[in-house]
Amino acid sequence: MYNEDISKLNNNFESYRERLTNFSNEFELGLFLHILRKNLYLIVIIVAIAVTGSSVYLRYTAPTYEARTIIQLSNSDNAKRVLNVSQFYEDNTLLKEIELMKSKLLVQRVIKKLPLEISYFEKGEILTDQRYPTSSFVIELSTVKDSSIMDSPIFVRFGMDNTYHLELGGNKLGETERIGRMAENRYFEYKLLVIDASHFKRVEEQKVEFYFKLNRPGTLANIYSRNMGIKILNNTAQTIEISLKDHNPGIARDFVIAHAEEYIKFDLENREQSAKSIIKFIDNQLDTVYQNLRDSELQLNIYKKENKISNLDNVSTLYFDYFREFEDEIIQLELEENMLQQVLTTIEAQNENVDVYDIIPLLTGTKYENSIATMLDKLRDLLVQREEIQYDLKETSKRIKSLDYSIAIQKDLILKSIESALEKIQLRKEYLESKIQEYEDDFGELPKKELEYARLKRLFDINEKYYTLLLEKKTQYRISQAGYVPENRILERVISSNAPVSPKKNLITTGAIVAGVLLSLLIIVIKYLLHSNITSLSEITKLSNASITILGMIPKYKKDIPTSQLLIDKSPKSMISEAFRSLRTNLQFMGDGSHQEEAKIIAITSTTSGEGKTFVAINLAGIISYSGQSVIVLDLDMRKPKIHLGFDVDNVRGMSTILIGKSDLNNCIQQSKVDNLDFITAGPIPPNPAELIISGKMQEVLKELKHRYDVIIIDNPPVGLVTDGIQMIKQADHPIFIFRADFSKKQYVQMVDRLINENNLHKLSVVLNCVDVDRNKYGYSYGYGYGYGYGYGYGYGYGYYDDNKKEPKGNWISRIFKS
Repeated sequence: MYNEDISKLNNNFESYRERLTNFSNEFELGLFLHILRKNLYLIVIIVAIAVTGSSVYLRYTAPTYEARTIIQLSNSDNAKRVLNVSQFYEDNTLLKEIELMKSKLLVQRVIKKLPLEISYFEKGEILTDQRYPTSSFVIELSTVKDSSIMDSPIFVRFGMDNTYHLELGGNKLGETERIGRMAENRYFEYKLLVIDASHFKRVEEQKVEFYFKLNRPGTLANIYSRNMGIKILNNTAQTIEISLKDHNPGIARDFVIAHAEEYIKFDLENREQSAKSIIKFIDNQLDTVYQNLRDSELQLNIYKKENKISNLDNVSTLYFDYFREFEDEIIQLELEENMLQQVLTTIEAQNENVDVYDIIPLLTGTKYENSIATMLDKLRDLLVQREEIQYDLKETSKRIKSLDYSIAIQKDLILKSIESALEKIQLRKEYLESKIQEYEDDFGELPKKELEYARLKRLFDINEKYYTLLLEKKTQYRISQAGYVPENRILERVISSNAPVSPKKNLITTGAIVAGVLLSLLIIVIKYLLHSNITSLSEITKLSNASITILGMIPKYKKDIPTSQLLIDKSPKSMISEAFRSLRTNLQFMGDGSHQEEAKIIAITSTTSGEGKTFVAINLAGIISYSGQSVIVLDLDMRKPKIHLGFDVDNVRGMSTILIGKSDLNNCIQQSKVDNLDFITAGPIPPNPAELIISGKMQEVLKELKHRYDVIIIDNPPVGLVTDGIQMIKQADHPIFIFRADFSKKQYVQMVDRLINENNLHKLSVVLNCVDVDRNKYGYSYGYGYGYGYGYGYGYGYGYYDDNKKEPKGNWISRIFKS
């Protein structure tokens, strides 16, 4: 079973591939165009549905607007360029600045700057409009008692006499209040004011609902961070574009402008804070060192006066050089020690709120600048990460705990690094002092006065150098501060349009039309690939390998078929009459020439009901009777009789009553309106039609009718459903099998071929019924033959017919479908 299914699938696949391969030939192209023409209504319907769907989408989707601004980042350090002064500020890369712009820290500062504490909305039947920057009413909020109401829609129901009440979740919130008076509920204290009374009355008549929201800064920061876009326009020019998409164009416009301004302001504040911290540190150190310098100078002068010593230049100049070298190094170590001690004190004082910008400048110019600054940068990144996620996560979340743990480790690492550096400095100082002490011991034999003078002079020199160094650093920093000018500027304040960026009406409508057409074509292609009905005589010849004789074809009757299916008497010169004349002629050519004086039996059958065998039998009998031959039609399809319907008579008696001996043959023969054409109906439906047909009584009836008529036409039951008609098909002089175009399946041809081979019915011929000759316009050919190349062909005409009457034009829709 499984192998059979696989084989069937392979056969279907090969059939589809062959059809697509041969698509360019005349027949396949004509078939495709025919299917396309029949399904034009499908394209129109699907495209109409797509356009309607796009219209509904556009109608019920709130438009989104976009505003953009462009800023340029630039820093000018004139002091470094002109005076060759060291740079005290950290260079910021574009990527760092973009991360700062995206941070919720900066977004929250922007939100606080804009009037977004309370959002006002007008809810219509379809869309909701956020009123910004003004609304028909405003809420002046005094205090918030319970923050759980934040971000919840609070509806305002206005009443008569300037009264109103609030609703939360469908429940009344507080009492009915008067407009303009202070009011309170369990959540907040407020005052409601009507600002634009005319707008309020206008929208109130349209049954618009009013509501407002008390916004959490964190919630708005999350929303605007998602809708905000920041990208680098030009890396060389250092230009950055800031954009925001929002349903309100005013919010989008004001947000990008405020964001750019707030970024520039934030950058200046950080640099000013850093400058203040450094200058404050230097001033504190200057005060201390200046006092030490004064004390050492005073002591030196007093000692010189008391001991009457003016100069020790001649005392061991070499040792003094050593002392000076050691003392210079001690000065540098003390400066580094003071700076590291200041950093350590700052970190311990700030604890969790460590401001890296206050610390980095303290390390500038020292040998610890790179190592400790790198660790401080990592600490700053961890603090920024924690600050950004604390609005979305709880303090007890694993992510925040993990960041707290990393921050604590980083701070501990920085503190231990500074303490280790201080220990090394202390060890180095002790070593230098020991060396100095060693040299001083060597001078122990010198006069004590000179030694004391040297000590005081050395102390004075140390304080003097330290003080001078601090003054130089302060001067350099002030020069650098004056020469460093941040030149961040807004190149384009706002780029916006009144047209929404989404949904785009033209794009969506065009896309809907294209999608509808493509979907329709896809369905038509699928119908084309799955098309398994017989459409032409050439298909029958191809499927049977030309082993089935083709008798002819009957064109499709485009008007309503009357109750009497006999058509050739109503339009004797029509196309359909000519088709039956061709069948009559072909039957004459198919005769073998023997026993011309005997009556001929024509047995007609089909595969299933509905293929038109009764229609062909009646009209073929009529056209033969026109030639002067006497014809009788027998209805042997006793299970589903139709001959009586074709001639519009009753079916009270007929073949069934004759074969059981209940009725006489003469009493059952009925005359039609056409000369030389009689018929016998099927009669009442018997329980055993197959036995009646193969009975001897049937042969007696045929023998009797042969003496009376020239042609006997038998309307047999479909052999694809029952086997009742096989006997008559074998006995007939001209067995005819009916196929119906666009109805009969292609596999029916194989069944006919098997019927011929199994029953030795080589005289069997085929008629294709209900053929749409308009397909000739699309490349179809209906020429046909029978046997192995012997036959007749006709295309669009048959010699003469009276179908030249112009059809009514109809309305414009029918003309479009027809074209």
